[in-house]
Amino acid sequence: MTPENDQKEPDHSCRPDDTGRSFMNTIASSSRWLFLLTVIGSALISAALFVYGFGFTILLLFESFSSVEFSLESMKSLMAGSIQIIDLFLVATVFYIVALGFYELFIAKAPLPGWLKICDLDDLKVKLLGLVVIAFSVVLLGAALTWDGTSDILALGLATSAGIIAIGFYLWVKH
Repeated sequence: MTPENDQKEPDHSCRPDDTGRSFMNTIASSSRWLFLLTVIGSALISAALFVYGFGFTILLLFESFSSVEFSLESMKSLMAGSIQIIDLFLVATVFYIVALGFYELFIAKAPLPGWLKICDLDDLKVKLLGLVVIAFSVVLLGAALTWDGTSDILALGLATSAGIIAIGFYLWVKH
């Protein structure tokens, strides 16, 4: 062997293979588009539910005050409808928070309100589970306000309580 042949290409066997890294970088940058679809879809559902809730509010108020009858039954009907509207707005808020949370976590910084701090998926889950507990409570309140004495409200109360206890236990174990 001549000294000229000793100057072969340097040995790259100790360097990590970068082919997988570029593939993963491509997947990671492409996933922004998937999360953008998630954000847009969640925001559209949220907006639709808010608009529907507003329309339902106007309709409920019109129906409630168009009749001259002020009775206990019409008041109960107004209260039950109002509770359902609040529940609808809570669900719309959940979708709004999901949209903001996914945007914040996977796309870019979002202009979040001060009470909504989302640093990771656990923060998003905690916010959502808190809203689920409130929604459970609103549903139970609506059932209690419109209870006619014939249906089995105890089963609904126990099921709702079990769900709230399970969420509370999960949050307690997690933190």
